[in-house]
Amino acid sequence: MSLGTPCGPLDGERASIDLQHCNADGEAAALIQPTVTEGLPVACAFTITNYRFTIRELPSSNEKDKDEHGKCEGLHFSMPLLSIESWSAPRVAMTAALRAVFQQGRGQTIPEADTGVAEASAASKGGAELPAYKLKICTKHLWDVELLLQGKRMEGTGRSLEALRVVQHLKDMPAFELYAKRYKGRPEVEDPSGDAGHNHEGGSGGNADEDLINSVEFGWNLYNEDRELERQLCLSPGSEIPSVSDTQRAGPMRDLRPWFRLTRVQQPLNRYGRTPTYPFRIVVPNAASDELLLDVMSARSRARIPAVSFVYLRNGAALARCSQPLTRSSLMRADGELCSMLTNDYTEHNAAPNQDMSKTRAAAAAVVETVAQTSTKPPPPLFDTDVEEGKTSGKETCGSSPVNQQQEDLPRRQRTLVVMDCRPYSAALGNANLGGGYENGSTHYFCDVRFGNIENIHAVSKSFAKLKELIQRFSGTEPKSGFLQKLHETKWLQHIQNVMQCSNNIADSLERGESCLVHCTDGWDRTPQTVATAMLLLDPFYRTIVGFCVLVEKEFCSMGHKFAERCSHQVKGDTVYVLDPGVSASDTEAQPPSQQQHQQQQQLQPSPIFVQWMDVVFQIVRQFPRRFEFTPRLLEYLSTEVYACLHGTFLCNGEKERMFEGVRLNTASIWTDIVRTALREREGKAPLYFVNPAYDSAAAWEFISKRKGCGINRISPNCSSKRIVFWESFYLRHDGDTGSTELLDALAYEHMHQKRGTTTPVGVKFHEEWEKYFNDLIREACEARKREVVEMRNLQQNLEVQRPPQGVDSTSRSSGPKMCHWCHKTFGLLSKFTTVRCSHCGHIHCSDCMETEVKGKKLCRSCYSAHKLNSA
Repeated sequence: MSLGTPCGPLDGERASIDLQHCNADGEAAALIQPTVTEGLPVACAFTITNYRFTIRELPSSNEKDKDEHGKCEGLHFSMPLLSIESWSAPRVAMTAALRAVFQQGRGQTIPEADTGVAEASAASKGGAELPAYKLKICTKHLWDVELLLQGKRMEGTGRSLEALRVVQHLKDMPAFELYAKRYKGRPEVEDPSGDAGHNHEGGSGGNADEDLINSVEFGWNLYNEDRELERQLCLSPGSEIPSVSDTQRAGPMRDLRPWFRLTRVQQPLNRYGRTPTYPFRIVVPNAASDELLLDVMSARSRARIPAVSFVYLRNGAALARCSQPLTRSSLMRADGELCSMLTNDYTEHNAAPNQDMSKTRAAAAAVVETVAQTSTKPPPPLFDTDVEEGKTSGKETCGSSPVNQQQEDLPRRQRTLVVMDCRPYSAALGNANLGGGYENGSTHYFCDVRFGNIENIHAVSKSFAKLKELIQRFSGTEPKSGFLQKLHETKWLQHIQNVMQCSNNIADSLERGESCLVHCTDGWDRTPQTVATAMLLLDPFYRTIVGFCVLVEKEFCSMGHKFAERCSHQVKGDTVYVLDPGVSASDTEAQPPSQQQHQQQQQLQPSPIFVQWMDVVFQIVRQFPRRFEFTPRLLEYLSTEVYACLHGTFLCNGEKERMFEGVRLNTASIWTDIVRTALREREGKAPLYFVNPAYDSAAAWEFISKRKGCGINRISPNCSSKRIVFWESFYLRHDGDTGSTELLDALAYEHMHQKRGTTTPVGVKFHEEWEKYFNDLIREACEARKREVVEMRNLQQNLEVQRPPQGVDSTSRSSGPKMCHWCHKTFGLLSKFTTVRCSHCGHIHCSDCMETEVKGKKLCRSCYSAHKLNSA
């Protein structure tokens, strides 16, 4: 097994259980699964800290077992505690074979023939038999662990693990503790003026920049809405916005800023508003007034209206995203008007909202009546070109809707809007029966609806469970047949292929000059997958490490991908919000009523959507290794950390929730750690891990700087099933045979001057202007973070948000629970136990399980153990 991610000691990390070897009391640990040889346990070191548990090779005195750095090679399994899905620790009988494993851990070698003698010898001493416990840890990943623990003290291991693993409130997440420990002696911002706690003005510029980068959580500010919009819309970001009448400077291939804007849609900054899952500001066409946007909120599920994610500067095509339309809404005409604005000409007429809305809608209604149903004339391009009007290019589609209406030339030239519905057609039709559906009818006559055939979260979860079962079944070195056949039956790679194909078709539409609107059901699962992938295929900026951080923050974090729910770490916080009425909950389309009822009761719907998208990106990186600054190891790191809750990036379900809950203010951003690590790698201060030495930065800079292609450099991955591979380096990273298998890393192989055995890390030098551009961007993010911290502190004092209801009195006779939450003693009419509610977690316990009081509040054993560990 391998370490997988470069992770040293964490800030404030402390061990509660640390079994380095079999000590004098007989306490020891042995790994049962995964191991190289199935059924043969291996003595190991086992550590549980307040952040994670670690399993690793026992220290060895044999020099052959050590690598060039003097460390023992072999198994190393490290997993954050919040990645644990469930655990069990039943007591098991100690056999002679297991006892021999522990004796080998003490350096004793007992032949197999002598194990019976050893057992008799141990029994003849008259000492009590040491108890043994089989600890099975099931994770949210594809890997499960089984350990054998020996010793009397090990009986409480499960309870210690439970106390650390179970979090009842958002503020108890390890991300808050890690941030507090990291900045305990040096707060990010001390001065009310917004200056950092350290003075960076003195000293050389290089050292000052390094100190600044290491002193603030700039990762929260790498994505800046204004800067990102300006980068997409013009050739010279930072220049003065031209007048719409200046055709020499404004228009496609030059500057599109006059036609788009950022808006809060009249939503307050200190409340969730009508769109709690959307960011504070979204990009919309300038022709759309805020009044129109407010009307459209009632016509889209969860009020997730069409928002622009990307603009193809070369031809002006826009990529927007939203949720499904509520086809029974009386405001569908307003929605159709907003959608039509995505296909507008870049003229002075469309650079500002039309004040006479009634005339506009009346004209649109008149146009609908004159649409030719049988017209075969193709839509004109977004702006005048030399292409002949009757000449068309072939279209690759996932599938077309039954109704595909064409339009005649209109007074204000409107064009076809490609609507990519990520769902299968049957799912969209099922939602139409519930009031949702897709864009059709007279209000959306200009839409060409296509279906991506991407399955919902429940199908992905089912496929992931099969993949996990498959990997566990084939773990170890024993040769077993049928792996590829079983892999095909999981349908995991089929789901990956569907996302890739749909994203590729979106990029094709934009290249043809066709604006594209993407949605699924609620627009927070399949929609960010496909939109982000399409942007990755088009814009080389997103293929850099900083750009990729911006992409994930922009399309997943800020736009409301439900990380907390999908990753099963959603807990109560200090604020609550109610979603705007919609047709259904997330991805419940076409399910039997019994399943819908069960999900409403369960509420949470976990699914590995983000890990699935990481696999999609891996397939693209694998096909174009020189086009990406980062290696697949960055994707592996993110796939693991999304469940860890050590950073605030993946906490909560949206941008507003992270802001109002204090996550953005009081936790670290994962992008900060990633960018800091990448900078150290490039400077030669750390071994290459995230940084790809084969990356062609000079070629990428030609497009990032807009010297070529208006910033667009399309890559077209092969979406054939023969080119989609099993992500072996990640899915088998903790397989029993990984330590005995040496795999070729193509990226490391090309970096021949960094030979194995070299103790000094070798840095990477990229294009000079490329490095300056991204260093300046990081410096701007640092300065923005210092200003933002002060603003957020003021915002926390002026929030107008709903608060969760207060819990009932901690001591009461409960008519609800039938048994104690901890010991499972049953409560009855004649029960001698008093039911007590824990003041921290809120669960009902018997009086025996309420051990003590802290500051006048009664805590259960689990919460009290966690309190002692945190206050140690």
